[in-house]
Amino acid sequence: MAATAIALTKIPLNGGVELPATAALDGTAGAEIQFDGQDTKIVILIENSGSSAGDVTFKAGNGIQGVADLVVNVANGKTKAVVLESGAFKKAGKVYVTGAATMNAAALLLP
Repeated sequence: MAATAIALTKIPLNGGVELPATAALDGTAGAEIQFDGQDTKIVILIENSGSSAGDVTFKAGNGIQGVADLVVNVANGKTKAVVLESGAFKKAGKVYVTGAATMNAAALLLP
């Protein structure tokens, strides 16, 4: 199957938006998160809808800084906010994340 596509939700300056619905990671391919905005201001929300804690893995990018994956643990029923350094995790304008199908993701672009 194909990776779940996660688009950025832009938050306007001096304004607000409702949090976007999170999308389930594909159990095999995970998700690809758009990183084509001002990538130093992107917040990724990872939600665990499962009954136990679980890990998501942000895959290393293809730049000089992309040397290792990052594993983040999310407790069951909780949502974790993650900010990544784009140089370490971006590949062709996207960040790739894998994890169980009980993991969901959304992405916010701060002003």
